[in-house]
Amino acid sequence: MTVTVRPVAPAQDAPDTSTDTARAARGPKLSTIYTLVFVAAGFHAGIERLHDNSFLWHLRTGQWILDHGIPHHDPYSFTAHGTVWVAQSWLAELIYGVLDVLHGGVAIRLFGGVIGAVVGFLLYRVALQLAGERMRAALLAALAYVVLLNVWSERPLMLGLLAMLVVVYAVELPDSPIGRHPMVTLPVLMWFWANVHGTFALGFVYLALHLAGRAWEGNPPTRGRERALLRASVVAGLVTLVNPYGLDLVLFPLRLIGRDHVLSSVAEWQSPNFRELGARCFALLIVVTIVILARKHAGRRDLLVSIAFLVLGLWAVRNVGLAAIVVLPVLARLVHTDDARPDERRAFHWVWAAGLILLIAGFANQARTELPFDFSGYPVAAWQAVQRQGLEGQHLVTTDAWAGYLIEQAWPQQTVFYDDRYDMYPLAMNTDYMKLLDAQPGWQNVLDRHRVDVVMWPARQALSQLLALDPHWRKTFGDDKAVVYVRRPATAAH
Repeated sequence: MTVTVRPVAPAQDAPDTSTDTARAARGPKLSTIYTLVFVAAGFHAGIERLHDNSFLWHLRTGQWILDHGIPHHDPYSFTAHGTVWVAQSWLAELIYGVLDVLHGGVAIRLFGGVIGAVVGFLLYRVALQLAGERMRAALLAALAYVVLLNVWSERPLMLGLLAMLVVVYAVELPDSPIGRHPMVTLPVLMWFWANVHGTFALGFVYLALHLAGRAWEGNPPTRGRERALLRASVVAGLVTLVNPYGLDLVLFPLRLIGRDHVLSSVAEWQSPNFRELGARCFALLIVVTIVILARKHAGRRDLLVSIAFLVLGLWAVRNVGLAAIVVLPVLARLVHTDDARPDERRAFHWVWAAGLILLIAGFANQARTELPFDFSGYPVAAWQAVQRQGLEGQHLVTTDAWAGYLIEQAWPQQTVFYDDRYDMYPLAMNTDYMKLLDAQPGWQNVLDRHRVDVVMWPARQALSQLLALDPHWRKTFGDDKAVVYVRRPATAAH
């Protein structure tokens, strides 16, 4: 039997995909591009021109600390001069002061940009790690971001928001580098937070609610991860006592809240006004949270922390950013999916990455080339008129917001009647200021009793109209923003 052996055709080489794979691997992941978007958005928010009235006296206090040490008594007012004052944000103020010495307002703006970039980074990364899918994480992080913008400014609260994010990150992601070592992370972080902003108290509230919720679910704080967090929280509480003011600084938030009758007239301590866009974004966050909690059958712990912080946000505008930070990981975890598309690496992703990096560089360059301060909201022309008239240094009354401008621009030559350090002024001074602000009966007596010589007041507020009708006062300046009234000599008023 003859066996015919047929020649075998040479096999065609399989397509070589190694080159394509290598080329693709050279590009960043798509999730990295998403992250850079949030970094750029946060950097842009943080690098805006300096304008916040509270920040202005925080900056002046930082300069004071560098020259004289940490203050313990009021140096800025003529109505409460020497009153005991706990400069609760002394560490943030010191940072401002050092940056101001290094490179003025530009350095402070860049610092704010970096803080904003880190906040944007953490918002998206915590959402991504818990949601497991890029777009879901981006939508939730974007909603949290726009809510957070309600309270974002260059003042120390931005450091409080960052601290809350890091605490939440450590708790929600126990396998992360900062989550694995709570005995180091929490004490260091809470000490820093306590010395930069009073919202540190809500950091402890969050930790307590987390532990209570986990215990409610059958995981008591006597074992495992909860035991480590409890120990770290106790150590953190003790560490916060190490500060220039001791127990007074730790109790600062409670004493401030105790002045609720004073804070009720302060915008950031009022409930959100849902006619405004920012408050409507918070309302959307509330609706989204309620829907997801209900549909995904959230656990008791998640219900506890989410509802508690949403209520805090409804109580006061200043808490809406903290509420957004707390509910974000809860929502991300509840919408988690294991069916996410691959996180591709593509060479053209470098184009997006380069564009975003150039955008950030452009924001930084703009901050370098333009004036660092924006005083358009302040009575610049009116104050210049006061100076031209030789009235600087007189007992002058202005609003609490404009007083921050005077402290930064004119102290120590000019002291103020009242500013927004609501925790420091005696309650009688708060009452006197409200009489002027609301033009209540007895406003003349307030000006007489404090021997006020000059009033620099918003042009369209009631007090300005009353002064125009009072023969004891004469108008020496006026524009669309502010008016200046000077007390007439006693003989000229009759």
